[in-house]
Amino acid sequence: MKYNHPLPEILGVSEVVRSRLFKVEGVDLKFSNGVRTTYERLAGGNGAVMVIPYDSDRKSFVFTREYCVGTEKYELGFVKGKIDDGENPLQAAERELAEEIGLGADRFELLRTLNFAPGFMGLKLHLVLATGIRERKLDSGDEPEPIEREYVVLENLENLLYSDDSELCEARCITGIILALRKLNITLTPQIIVSNF
Repeated sequence: MKYNHPLPEILGVSEVVRSRLFKVEGVDLKFSNGVRTTYERLAGGNGAVMVIPYDSDRKSFVFTREYCVGTEKYELGFVKGKIDDGENPLQAAERELAEEIGLGADRFELLRTLNFAPGFMGLKLHLVLATGIRERKLDSGDEPEPIEREYVVLENLENLLYSDDSELCEARCITGIILALRKLNITLTPQIIVSNF
């Protein structure tokens, strides 16, 4: 389904404010009906990756547990980080996996590219599936403390995805699991796991 409405004309882009992590831009727009206005957005930079590691030997996804200031607690999630200058998403995924939780993988595969909130963010997030998991330690990057690694077996994944009191609350992680299960041809059924991987 393609939408054919004319895009607004971008008359100018200016920096409103910048912090260590974020840059807010003002975008002056003129819509096809002649209305002019300014929208603000978080600039996207090079984008970011989230790595969904699947360990077929353990029949487990490898999660992280790290402190998240937004919820003010330690949360279950996946390896994630920004794409550095000169890197593509798969290279960034490989580096982040090794830096954050000391793992490597034989294969990195792009599952999907998403946007957090297209109404006010330009950041693209690349969801990357990592398989053939092995140990591979790099320097810990920019983390203030070691990130814990947690293996969640397929039998426990359904509760993690669907339970109201689940430890997994991050929407992009849930999306990543669903896309990874499809790519791996794994079907979750109540108390029964069917795997063709």
